[in-house]
Amino acid sequence: MDILKLKDCVDNDKISSYQKFVVFFCFILYIIDGFDFMIMAYLASSVANEFSLTGTNIGTLISAGLIGMTVCSFLLAPLADKIGRRNLINLCLLICGLSMFASAFATDFKQLVLCRFFTGVGIGGVQISAMILASEYSPTKYKSFSVGILSAGYGIGAISGALLAVYSLESIGWRQVLLIGGFVTTFAFLCSLKFLPESIDYLLLKQPKYALEKLNQIFSKMHKKPILTLPKAYVKNQKSSDVEIFNHKYLVKSLVLWVSIFFILFGFYFVMGWTPKILNSSGLDNSLSIKTAMMISVGGILGSFIIGVLSSKVSVYINQIAFLILTYVCILLFVNNTDNLNILIIVATTLGFFINGCLAGIYAISTQLYEADVRSTGVGIATGVGRFGGIFSPIIAGYFLDLGNSPLELYGNFGFAFVLAAIAIFIIYKLKQKSVVNTPYVVLQKEPQ
Repeated sequence: MDILKLKDCVDNDKISSYQKFVVFFCFILYIIDGFDFMIMAYLASSVANEFSLTGTNIGTLISAGLIGMTVCSFLLAPLADKIGRRNLINLCLLICGLSMFASAFATDFKQLVLCRFFTGVGIGGVQISAMILASEYSPTKYKSFSVGILSAGYGIGAISGALLAVYSLESIGWRQVLLIGGFVTTFAFLCSLKFLPESIDYLLLKQPKYALEKLNQIFSKMHKKPILTLPKAYVKNQKSSDVEIFNHKYLVKSLVLWVSIFFILFGFYFVMGWTPKILNSSGLDNSLSIKTAMMISVGGILGSFIIGVLSSKVSVYINQIAFLILTYVCILLFVNNTDNLNILIIVATTLGFFINGCLAGIYAISTQLYEADVRSTGVGIATGVGRFGGIFSPIIAGYFLDLGNSPLELYGNFGFAFVLAAIAIFIIYKLKQKSVVNTPYVVLQKEPQ
C-alpha cells in the first residue's frame, strides 16, 4: 500500500477514539497557550505599579510575546518538517514553561520583556504545530471543525487567565499568577512527552528512524491493520520556489492580503492587549476592567465557529467584510457606553464575537488565495507580516497615551484599522472574481526510480 492509499484510509474512515484524543490533547495545549499569552494583558496594571512603567513600557511588554511568536513563525516553526510536529511541540512547551517561571522572578522591566519574548517563541511553536497535528489526525470532513475547536480553546485559556486575575491577583500577586502558568505548562510538557504521538504524515513522508514501529503503534490504537514495510516515499513537485508568490499571478493579491492581515492583527492585538488597561484608566476599577475584557474572549469562542459555518453558504469574502465593518461598529459602541456596565458587557461580548471571526476569516481567505504548490509559503509570509501589525499596535498605543491622548478616543481611532482591512478584502474579492485560482489538492509525484 502506498502513501496516498494509507492517507486515504485515515482521511476518509470514521474517526477513532484515539484520533479524538489527539485533537483533544491539542485543544488543551491551545487553552494553555491562550492563558500564557493573554495573562500579561490582565496583569499589566499590577506590573506597571510595581515597576513604575509608562504606557510605552506596557505596550512593549505586551508586544514582546508577539515578537517571539513572529520570530518563531519565520525561524523555528519550519523545523517541524525536519524534526517532527511532536518534537517541536515538546521543545516549545519546555521553552514556554521555563520562561513563565523566569517571568515570575524578574527583578526589572528588561528581564520581564526578555522572558515574555521567549514565552512568545514557545507559544508560537505550539500553536502552529498543534494545529497541523490536529488537522492531520482528523478525517477530511472534520479537519476544519478540529481547527475551530482549537481556536475556541485559545479563547477559553484567555478567559481562564482573566478569572484567575480577577479572583486571585489581589491576594496572591502577579508573580504567583505567572508561577501557576509555569507549573501548568511544564505539566503539559511532561504529559506530551508520554502521550502525544508523532504526525502520521511526517512518519510516512520523512520516514525517520523507527518510523515503521511508531506507525504501527498508532494504527493499533486507531484499530487499523499494521503495515509490514514502509511504503515508498513521495515528494512534492518542486517546480515552484519561495519567490513564486511575487510573480505577476500573485503579487497584487499578496500585497493587498498583507495590508488586510496587518490591519486586522493591528486592531486585534490592540483590543485584546489594551482593553483592561484602557478601561481602568477611564475610571473602571481593575477587577471590572478585567471582567469586561474577559467577555471579549467569551464572544470570541463562538465567532471563529460561526464564520466557518456561514462561509459554507455565503462567500467567505462577503462574510469577512461584514465581520470587519461590524467589528468597527462594536468598537464605536464600546467607547460610547463605558458609563453603563451592563451595556458595556453586552457590547464587549459582541465585539469579541466579530473580532475573532475576522481572525478566523482572514486565515481561511489566505489559504484559498494560493495554489497548493505555494500555499504554505504564501500563508506563512502573510502571517508573519500580520504579526508585525500585532507587534507595533500596543507600542504605538502606549506612545499616544503617553502624549496625553484620551484612552477611549484612542480606542475608537484604532478601530478604523478594521475599515481599512475591509477595503483590502473587497479589493481581493474583486481580483478573485477576475481571475479564479484553481487549487489542485494533491501535487505529489513518485521519486524517480
